[in-house]
Amino acid sequence: MMSEKGGEFPPQEQPKTVEQKAEREIGNRELPIWEKMQEVVETLKNNNRLILVSETGSGKTTQVPQALWAEGFTKRGKIFVVENRVAVAVEIAKRVAEEMKVKIGQEVGYLTGPEKKSGRDSQIVFLTSGVFKNIVRDRPKLEQASVVLFDEFDERYLLSDIGLALVEKAQNQGSEVKFGLMSATLNAQKFSEHFGGAPIVEAKGRPYPVETHFSSERIDPRRMPEKAAELALSIHQGHQKGDVLIFMPGKQEINATIEEMMKQKITGATILPLHGELSPQERHRIFEEQLGRKIIVSTNIAERGLTIDGVKYVIDSGLVRMNEYDPAADTTKLVVTSTAQDSLRQRQGRAGRTQPGECHFLITQDEFNRRPASTKPEIMRTSLREVVLQIKAMGYSREGDPIRLIDSPEKQNWKTAKNQLRLLGALNPEDETKLSEFGQKLAELSCDPREGTMLLRGCEMGCGKEMAIIAALRTSRRLFYRPQAEAEQADAARKQFETSNLSDLLNLVNVYEQAERANFDSKWCRDNYISWLALREVRQNYSQLLEQAKRSGYKINKDKPAPEVLCQAIAKGFPDKVFENAGRGWYRSRTTDERALLGRESRATGNLIVANELITIQTKRGGELPLITLATKVEPEWIKK
Repeated sequence: MMSEKGGEFPPQEQPKTVEQKAEREIGNRELPIWEKMQEVVETLKNNNRLILVSETGSGKTTQVPQALWAEGFTKRGKIFVVENRVAVAVEIAKRVAEEMKVKIGQEVGYLTGPEKKSGRDSQIVFLTSGVFKNIVRDRPKLEQASVVLFDEFDERYLLSDIGLALVEKAQNQGSEVKFGLMSATLNAQKFSEHFGGAPIVEAKGRPYPVETHFSSERIDPRRMPEKAAELALSIHQGHQKGDVLIFMPGKQEINATIEEMMKQKITGATILPLHGELSPQERHRIFEEQLGRKIIVSTNIAERGLTIDGVKYVIDSGLVRMNEYDPAADTTKLVVTSTAQDSLRQRQGRAGRTQPGECHFLITQDEFNRRPASTKPEIMRTSLREVVLQIKAMGYSREGDPIRLIDSPEKQNWKTAKNQLRLLGALNPEDETKLSEFGQKLAELSCDPREGTMLLRGCEMGCGKEMAIIAALRTSRRLFYRPQAEAEQADAARKQFETSNLSDLLNLVNVYEQAERANFDSKWCRDNYISWLALREVRQNYSQLLEQAKRSGYKINKDKPAPEVLCQAIAKGFPDKVFENAGRGWYRSRTTDERALLGRESRATGNLIVANELITIQTKRGGELPLITLATKVEPEWIKK
């Protein structure tokens, strides 16, 4: 293993300390991180690895890249800052550019896949973990980078874990690139030990104190909306200033909480939801000044990255809705579960950012203490087929030359992923540690191997354009939104696009094609309850996927193919997901004999279907229900037995 010590940093005509430099040129010196900035800079000068633990509100995300720039780190290469969310990467890049008094896209830029504001002269680049993975894949030694900073690494997103493992691999192969892990709640000792004793720097954060309260008794999760509404009313009536932020696990609980507050006829306050199905206009309202107090009821989307000025009070249900992957059944479970301590502290930190605050946990102190210390890494609760594909594409393999993961999933998960890639034709049949020619082409695509297979096989069948639309739609954020006050109108608007009973995915293609005919007009989007930002992302991903397919030598069709051809191409990506009608809405798998219910929103009908999306949901009685939410009709002759 390569030692932690880095080489001598290039000599430069700089002030003696980063603080002196910052006083004249960069940064917000009022932020707490500056108390430790000299230590951060010196640590990275003398080592190729850094663990930075700094409380919420310290300013680490915006200030550390600027300090490294000021100290001449970009003489050797760019400073990459890896973010987990597109919106965060864009907004923080803009903020840093503003602080440095430069135009976004010049010295400071961002790369998020669909969106790009970065050029050859960009020295600090904020990018998503997916984009960074592609950069490392194309240039494994990272010659263009000086430092890679992984922000909010405690979230442990799949692609961040993979990206970090690849940076370590580059270092071990002689690269001079340095990396830093930044977080408010990271288990620093664990990561330090994993990376051979990497130095730890700890910094203070929150500029204002937050008074914390716990529930005196355990609250039934089903009563969380009611209890949160009661507490919000109490705060509203008893305190003069300060907005309220309420954390709920999902849209259903958010709506229930808002309904409870409406019943109590709260006056003098604006009540706002915040979740992934809102329109951009609705989301923007949380940042706007409102008459009176704002009471925001949110999913964990407000847990990080977003700073909502004015929030003084946080009410936390202590619950989160997340995906859990079952490799044995190859299905994703959508479950409401207890929030880990690191996320609880992140939520707590939403108060006290601009003024003293209060956090009210709707759990007891004992419940808090019994929660796991950290959120389960995504790599432990998701399919690994894309991970295995990318690892093999770079010439590594678990059997031969592996990359080191901080947490390694169960063998069954690796086995399932490998079997899926085998069925898709991505593995070399003579040596499964390597990819087939088709697998190499799959790895060049910025989408899941299932969607990639649909796209490339679709190109061969004369329907690549339509498959690219489907892949882009499934890669992007939620397209439709459904405001609670206009639920009926939104449902009616969505139904007008459902013209096919062959495939739910074809109905999504219909949405895109109609939007294209409307020139992606924002008013058309509003009239049809479609997110213009999501549609723009789909459009950009679609163009990107088409270009990637063309570079691999595939031709894109101009003529409109028959719907049956589209269904055949879709089936190519799901050879192991064929279900047979078992009556009364239930379908039985032809490979595992498992049963699943076809969702009410699906329009696909037929004796044989391909499950394009299979999830397991929790019922109101606490049971589990396997549900096919997207399906495509297939014919027996299309399916390989």
